[in-house]
Amino acid sequence: MIVTFTLLRYRPRGWYGAFANMGRWMMQPFQTDGLQFQKMMGCGRNFGLIPDMSAYVFLGVWTDEQAARSFFQSDRWKRICQNTKEVGTLYLHPLRSHGAWDGQNPFGSSSEFRPDGLPIAVLTRATIRLSALPDFWRHIPQARERLKNHTDDLLLALGVGEKPLVQQCTVSVWKNAKTIEQFAYRESGHKEVVRRTRERRWYSEELFARFAVVASEGLFFGKPLASEALTIKS
Repeated sequence: MIVTFTLLRYRPRGWYGAFANMGRWMMQPFQTDGLQFQKMMGCGRNFGLIPDMSAYVFLGVWTDEQAARSFFQSDRWKRICQNTKEVGTLYLHPLRSHGAWDGQNPFGSSSEFRPDGLPIAVLTRATIRLSALPDFWRHIPQARERLKNHTDDLLLALGVGEKPLVQQCTVSVWKNAKTIEQFAYRESGHKEVVRRTRERRWYSEELFARFAVVASEGLFFGKPLASEALTIKS
């Protein structure tokens, strides 16, 4: 199995077409060999409520890397990429995950793979209870500020979503396993948020997953995903 995470950023003249692509995908998701799970999602500006009409994310779970690469050469994908100013794709090997996304766990876990020195991607996804929406969004600025304190270790961070307000997903990429462990288990602010989600039952469904970033192609906000342990493919 391989998971791909693609960030597409569009020129202003492509914004309408990109938004229309979301609608087409919702009515007719991609049909291609080897694609086991897929999501097309919009991005929020700075992890907030305001949508970023220039940026979208495609997440795919594939039987193998060749299936993913074949799709990325297809005509339909090339149409999705029209009028982009940059496209960046991460190839991810699942390490562990728990929870559910639309009633299933699409990633699984791999206890045998050793991500020594590789960047680590962390994905969280949740459906937020309607009664918890004000409380949840009130704490987003605090979470955003905590990430800013880790700019030396954090390679990429995005807030994305399937449905505005209620179905949210975050993806962050860290230099290595040590840096994410330090953030997750030693920072009191992060632990406090995790505790609060349990106590206040913010989510009706949630999933947490970690991946090793095994390859990167293209650009993310004007630059490749840089890491000494990762061979950048351009």
